[in-house]
Amino acid sequence: MKKLTYILLVSVLTLTGTSCSEEFLDRTPPGNLTDETFYKSPDAGFKSLITCYRGFYDFWGYEAARAELGNMATDDADKGGSDAGDRPFVTDLGFGRTISSNETLQGYWTARYNAIGNCNVALERLPDAPLIDAAGSPLAPALKNRYLAEIRFLRALFYFELAKVYGGVPLVTQTLTVDDRTKLNRVSSKEMFEFIEKELLAAANDPDMLSATSIQATELGRATKEAAWAMLARTYLFFAKDDQTLFAKAKDAAKKVIDSNAFALHPQFQEIFLENGYKTKEAVFSIIMGDDPAIPIYGSTTPVYCSPRGATGGWGFDLPTQDLVSEFEPGDPRLLFTILQSGDIFPKVNATQEVLDFSTYPNTGYHNRKVYLPESRRGQGWGNDAWTYHPIRYADVLLMYAEGLIESGGDKAEAATYINMVRKRASNSTKKDVEAVSRITKIAETPLADVKATDDLRKAVRHERRVELAMEYHRLFDLIRWNSLVETMKAYSLKPLSNGKGGNFTAGKNEVFPIPQTEIDRSGGSIVQNPNY
Repeated sequence: MKKLTYILLVSVLTLTGTSCSEEFLDRTPPGNLTDETFYKSPDAGFKSLITCYRGFYDFWGYEAARAELGNMATDDADKGGSDAGDRPFVTDLGFGRTISSNETLQGYWTARYNAIGNCNVALERLPDAPLIDAAGSPLAPALKNRYLAEIRFLRALFYFELAKVYGGVPLVTQTLTVDDRTKLNRVSSKEMFEFIEKELLAAANDPDMLSATSIQATELGRATKEAAWAMLARTYLFFAKDDQTLFAKAKDAAKKVIDSNAFALHPQFQEIFLENGYKTKEAVFSIIMGDDPAIPIYGSTTPVYCSPRGATGGWGFDLPTQDLVSEFEPGDPRLLFTILQSGDIFPKVNATQEVLDFSTYPNTGYHNRKVYLPESRRGQGWGNDAWTYHPIRYADVLLMYAEGLIESGGDKAEAATYINMVRKRASNSTKKDVEAVSRITKIAETPLADVKATDDLRKAVRHERRVELAMEYHRLFDLIRWNSLVETMKAYSLKPLSNGKGGNFTAGKNEVFPIPQTEIDRSGGSIVQNPNY
């Protein structure tokens, strides 16, 4: 698993206290860097920036939780694992019986605030730091400004991820001391939205923030103006509820990404999820895994966590449901590239074959194809992880634009056109898995019908989001922002094969998750719990 060269360890809390007065005790140990000396060292700005991007690479706190919340807490996926006792608190997320000691929620809170803490340190230190590059030359002001804009984007994204799960949370924008713990208060949803909007607008409009049209190959995976506009569109849609003004803003933000002409739907749907998916024109903002020495890359445990158990060595989590599979229309090849089935066969590097076998552990009959790595991409066992996760794809932007049009009373024919762009790409994609010997699922040679302006366009765009973005961790948050999470999960609990999942969801409670009790206790009660938990 490739590790990043530059790792700067910082903490959300800076411990303060008294110290001895002897001079030798105040000296910096040889070879160690204080905050002051670090920011005068070569490439300190870039190292600080990369530390902020490392917020995406906390496995249990972020990567596992991303799948557990976005997929497994919904009607799209069940927990999986070796048996019911394997991470049972994940099951609770989807049954509506989550409590404030839930391990997923505690880990997610900690991981997001650690990431935010790194951003806060960098935003405090970088503006006044006399930064130099690796050769010892002063850093150009424009480059420093770009770093700051990227960090503001990342901090806003991390706060957005918190807001989607817990609602309003403490808004921490500077490094804290221990005494600050008991002064933390949750801000309102409105204040949360206003902060995220302000930070993303600042990044999108910063003259030194690079555009996707000018970014270099070695900088792929870093935030751009277009990524900020796309994240703004998502933010407006999430907080809009019934506010047509915010739906119109979402439409306009998405249109800025479209009008940049920096992106396009990749002709082949499957290739977006293969090793070089981040190099396609569809990648608006990507988290890159693999072994490309040209860019900073990390390994990931997501593929092994969500791949079949048994001979493959996977852990068997995140199992697509029959309900999700049934949502796909006949002739939609996206189904083939979203699910795996027992009996699917993939080649191995030694010219033998790997036959998937789900018979030895509980499962839904399906696994997530989008994160599955055939042996040829595992290197020496799991750990090479040559895959890409796209927090924002161009297809998502097109569907956000269509949704903004629909919900703001815009042109219905135009909205249908953008939905059909995504559907046509799906129809025109190959119906054969390029990495497999054979697949159980067969896709009919039936093109997807066009959506018409006279159709129920709200229903159409919501269907399209579910199948296009399936198993990419969007489902929970789409249901929350559509005000349909409780309704959907209660209806799902009555369906065959649901095993009652979703039956405990309650209006006025399960639209958000509980604040971890540990955090409430640490704050001395200044952080208050969500209603009914």
